[in-house]
Amino acid sequence: FARVVRASSKGSRALFADMGFLHESEPLAWDQALDSLRLVREHGIEQFLAVFRRCRHIEGDAFKWGDEVEHGIFSLVGGSGDASRSVRIALRSPEVLAELRAMEAKRGETSKAACSEGKACTHEPCTWMPEYGRWMLESTPGHPFEGVEGTAQLEANMKLRRARLAAALQPGEIAPTVTSMPLFGVPGFCEPHREPNGPVTGSLFVPDEVIFPHPRFPTLTKNIRLRRGSRVEIRRPRFEATKALSKLGKEDPIPTSQAEADALDHVYADAMAFGMGNCCLQVTMQASSLSESRYLYDQLAPLTSIMLALTAATPFMRGWICDDDTRWGQLAQSVDDRTPFERSGAPSDVTVDGDERLAGRGVQPLPKSRYDSIDCYIGEGPEVAENNDLPLVLDERHVARLIEGGVDEALARHIAHLFARDPLVLFGDRLHLDDEHDIDHWENLQSTNWQTLRWKPPPPHKGSLSSSDDGHIGWRVEFRSMEVQITDFENAAFSSFIVLLSRTILESKLNLYIPMSKVEQNMQAAQRREACTSERFWFRTNISAVEGADAWQRATSDVEPAALMTIGEILMGKEAFPGLIPLCHRHLENADYEPATRELLREYIAFIARRAEGKVLTAATWMRSFVLNHEAYQQDGRVPPAAAHDLMIAAAEMGEGRRPCPELVGEISRLLPCEVPTPTEREVAARGVAVAQPWLLRPRAGTFPCCSQAAGVNKTEAPSSAQMMMIA
Repeated sequence: FARVVRASSKGSRALFADMGFLHESEPLAWDQALDSLRLVREHGIEQFLAVFRRCRHIEGDAFKWGDEVEHGIFSLVGGSGDASRSVRIALRSPEVLAELRAMEAKRGETSKAACSEGKACTHEPCTWMPEYGRWMLESTPGHPFEGVEGTAQLEANMKLRRARLAAALQPGEIAPTVTSMPLFGVPGFCEPHREPNGPVTGSLFVPDEVIFPHPRFPTLTKNIRLRRGSRVEIRRPRFEATKALSKLGKEDPIPTSQAEADALDHVYADAMAFGMGNCCLQVTMQASSLSESRYLYDQLAPLTSIMLALTAATPFMRGWICDDDTRWGQLAQSVDDRTPFERSGAPSDVTVDGDERLAGRGVQPLPKSRYDSIDCYIGEGPEVAENNDLPLVLDERHVARLIEGGVDEALARHIAHLFARDPLVLFGDRLHLDDEHDIDHWENLQSTNWQTLRWKPPPPHKGSLSSSDDGHIGWRVEFRSMEVQITDFENAAFSSFIVLLSRTILESKLNLYIPMSKVEQNMQAAQRREACTSERFWFRTNISAVEGADAWQRATSDVEPAALMTIGEILMGKEAFPGLIPLCHRHLENADYEPATRELLREYIAFIARRAEGKVLTAATWMRSFVLNHEAYQQDGRVPPAAAHDLMIAAAEMGEGRRPCPELVGEISRLLPCEVPTPTEREVAARGVAVAQPWLLRPRAGTFPCCSQAAGVNKTEAPSSAQMMMIA
């Protein structure tokens, strides 16, 4: 969603990952908004041009970055020995969010007072924001990290956020970092119970009350359905070990009841919450200049599918085991607002006028949902035109206006392509704005094109500040394809790898361009089951620096520009292709980083290489195996409630560091402690008693081994000495 920047406790240092464009007024109903859609599209272009004029000359910005982790809050039902045990989503994120923000404010005030008295300023701020679901929230560091050296702080910061969230939970609640709760959409899946088929979603499975209560979120949900003309249709292949799966087709039936949905040979869902209710991991990086941001965006494009496959963590939907591994297609279908003509095209013998208020009159074919992979490169070199081989849907009048305003054609076509969609949420008191200073209409379209990458111009009031000003924000790139991981070690490893790889690309001036059509093929491959080890991906074979048209011609004339490789080969190298990880190692050797930072990054890289080689499992493979081997599994493709309960406890304990799992991360030499409060400590804190928070500091207790064969989980058992986890 569109975002505003939140300042850290240090005053003016801001986190790049823009957080929360949540205007406080009542949005227009869709029939009221229709007449203003064109206004928003046209003035959004003007607002972008104003930012472009004001900030295009930024140079020399520091490389700063931040991560975003999305969390879900779940309520446990029954104990470990209860045959009827289960797990539900807890519809309490507004209350938890308010408590977390109050805790951050209080800590900040205490730290500020200590600083003024000459004492140590110990408060490390965290930022908490709402997400789509009423059981979800988002955490980020309170201020950006600086340079590759910042990776040394990341894992501890993630642990800190996890501990603070745990401190705000009630007894019986957990918050594991998983993409989704396996039973989401199954009858009785939310606490408190609510009935489906409300006026916003019209869903067979999901009540409207699961949506975060800010009016933007339900309005977005309802307007997608109204613009489309029907409920969204989400379909994933069902996992069945004993018979071949039928392929999903365009004419699959639309069920009218849960029983009809369950009778299909695939998994069906029908609400935005099935997509936007999935949690992810994102990294936003500031480039030194406009030009560098465009170059970095392009070079990261071929990596989006690779990182999706490496982080695959979504093997379930609506209580069924799926035969693919990621959230991506599910998300794309969940926000697909295209009309029937936009999805399939008008019959050749039929003339359709459409609605002139809609983009493309609502009849121009759109190949994709507004949540999907990117469609074009935006850089400045000759290789951009060479590799932009996908047709772009756009309004040529927008392209002409952007070029007239000083934007080159490649970037103009990207912006115009974003504006081939309609804005979905309009506020009546924010329609007629000052295009030189306001960016609401630009952000309205920019932020609801949910793609694998997002190129992010500066907020005008921040970008116009001097680069040396603490509040300055420059041109940024957001990496958006990764799935959230169970442990902070994994989340830190993948985020740090993106940061390190980005610096390696920039310092070495690598050329990773492949045809955009092959980027699209890679995204399809990345979603398949066990794609991390079983699929092959198109990747450029000659990745040496290219400068200028002549060099580009020489580089592409002698070798095949791209070849199919496994992720292991892409990372570790194959024949003359050096591999990305050896290049990162070379960068680490040549750069002036602290030895501890260098060693930490080598450990993260070694873990990622093990995952690419299949030596450790993706979360999707591990979770699917956990359920298939659970004592309650009935060999019917469904996730038993007891298995979901035990799996979520296992994930929570692994995330907290109380349950090691070498199947996921391998044998790592150290784990940072992340103790959570005991039930007694939570109750004391809930009464407002001013006590210390020892769970943030005390050593981690020993825990259970982790195994996909595990069936039951007993949180009261004492671990053996052999099961004790060593904390460095």
